[in-house]
Order: sequence, then structure tokens, then C-alpha cells
Amino acid sequence: MSCVNIRGCCIGEGRPKVIIPIVEPTEAAILEKAAEFSTLRADCVEWRIDCFEGAKDFPTIVHCAAKLRVALKDQLLLFTFRTKAEGGKVALSHEEYLHFIRVVLATDCADLIDIEFFTAGAELPALIEEAHTAGAAVVCSSHDFHKTPPRTELVSRMMQMQRAGADLPKLAVMPQSRADVLELLAATAEMADRHPETPIITMSMGALGAVSRLSGEAFGSAMTFANPGQASAPGQVSLEVVNEVLDALHL
Repeated sequence: MSCVNIRGCCIGEGRPKVIIPIVEPTEAAILEKAAEFSTLRADCVEWRIDCFEGAKDFPTIVHCAAKLRVALKDQLLLFTFRTKAEGGKVALSHEEYLHFIRVVLATDCADLIDIEFFTAGAELPALIEEAHTAGAAVVCSSHDFHKTPPRTELVSRMMQMQRAGADLPKLAVMPQSRADVLELLAATAEMADRHPETPIITMSMGALGAVSRLSGEAFGSAMTFANPGQASAPGQVSLEVVNEVLDALHL
């Protein structure tokens, strides 16, 4: 599998890289959490901007982003606005979403930026190109909080993300059975073995899918989200346990 190298962190090589989310509502709480996170054993911090009370106040986002970048020192910083349509807190129109992406890129604070596959639509390749010009890697994401699509569809979706230029295709799906978890893991393995042009991030959500968050090195998922005290999605495992298990399963 290829590697995305950011700040000396090689995503796609060895132990899956650990992401922890900031979901606080105020700038003061966000910066306090960032100071705490800068000392934890995690590779990347995700700012979930849809949880921020100023989620639609772009000048306030820019102001907070600059302070957050400083507070996190050399940790990777991922900017994410999870739209309501994909399980987030706030709805954005298509135009608002495109504007948000461009505002974040202009801050020069993002190491990585999440761009939703379906929300970006036809503009996805252009947005990815703009992100690369701004020096940010792109996590292209798709979430299904109701079901797990068939393996062929999961693989096809990640390949479309690759063709659009994404650095890290990401899928999060909800299992209704143990077989659904296996479907997600099979899609992950197929991508890693047959389409290794980029690293990928995959997870099966909820308690049933928690194993997928811990077995990334074996099946081919390059990053995983951990719960540092407050989860941002169903089934996130505590940071301490994630690190212990990733160490134990290291190949």
C-alpha cells in the first residue's frame, strides 16, 4: 500500500495511525482540549467543526483554527464538517459546504481535510485539486448510519474516490449483522490487495463493528478513530484500549 507522508507521519505504513476528535462547542473548550490532546499518544486530532457553536460563522472558524494549529504543535490536524445528511450536527447547503472547504484551505492550518463524497458531488475532483494546491491531504468520506452496502459497492465507491484524486478514501458503515462486519472487512482487504494506489480508512460502526476499528493493520485500514473521553461516532473504543490492542496486533 502507498504511504501518505505528513509531518513525518507515514499513513499507510505499519501500525494504523490513531485519530482523536475534538467535539467541544466553544473556542475556549476546544483549545483546552487541544492542550490536553497534545500530550496524548495519538497521531492526529480531528476538529469536528459541526459541533462548534460557530459552525456557520466562518471568520470565527478561521480565528479558532489558527489557535488550534499552534496548540497541537506537531500533531496532525484534520478539519471535518460532518453534514447532517452524513450523521453530523448541522445541515449545510451545497454552496455553503463548498465555501466552508475553501475557507478552511485558505487558513493554511489543515494537514488533512475531510471532503464528503456525496456532498461534494461533481465538484469533488476540483475541490481535491484545490486542497492539494493548498498543501492539504484529502480524506474523502462516505457514511451510512443505517446499513452496510454490498462489498462490490463499497469497493466501487472507494475506487471512485481514488480516481477523483483523494489521498485517503474513507468509509464508515453500520452493520445489522456479523456478516455485515465481514463484508466491510472483505472490502477493506480487497482495496488493500488489489487497489493499493492510496491508503484507505474503513470502519464498521457500533459495538458490533468495533473489531474493525482495531484490526486495521491486518485487513488494510490505515487510520482509526479512538475515544479520548467523548466519542464522535458509535462504537469508538477508548484511546487507551486502542493503543494497547494496536500494539498487541502489530504485524
